[in-house]
Amino acid sequence: MIDSIKSLQYSAFKITIVLLLAINIFLYGFTDTLTNAVDEVAWLSLLILYELEANGIAIASEAALNKARDALIVVIVLVFLSYAKSQEWLDVINFLLWIALIALLEVEVRWPEKIIGYPNTYRWSKIGIFGGLIVMVAAWARRSEWLDMYDAMLWIIAFFTIESDVHQFLESKKA
Repeated sequence: MIDSIKSLQYSAFKITIVLLLAINIFLYGFTDTLTNAVDEVAWLSLLILYELEANGIAIASEAALNKARDALIVVIVLVFLSYAKSQEWLDVINFLLWIALIALLEVEVRWPEKIIGYPNTYRWSKIGIFGGLIVMVAAWARRSEWLDMYDAMLWIIAFFTIESDVHQFLESKKA
């Protein structure tokens, strides 16, 4: 009984995070650039795909999910090129940290056997990336860029939650 209540609270927490991120799409759409809004849509879509996969909810074949994630990553890279071209260096650094996290998640999801021999390296890489992302939150706070700071905190919470789900999913596949 207690486990089902905890599970329900955990699900409500994840839904709340996704809803807050969806609101950010509109905030960026009205207060910032279309590029940032598109960036938010692509990242939120990617997050949802990871969440569904981590919870064993098959909305498509594995090949179709891989292609969908690949397409979203292409959109994200195009947004990155826009940031780099406009020399928005905080966005560029932030993007590179997020892409590194996505690369680790993709290896974990697509080729879990590749990380079995290097669990400490993998774990410390993730810790370093999340640490860098937390530094980005502080950088935006220092510059009084409150929407970016708030958005970054939400994304860190969301991906940390998803990362925990992916780890549990992979552990259950090993058993």
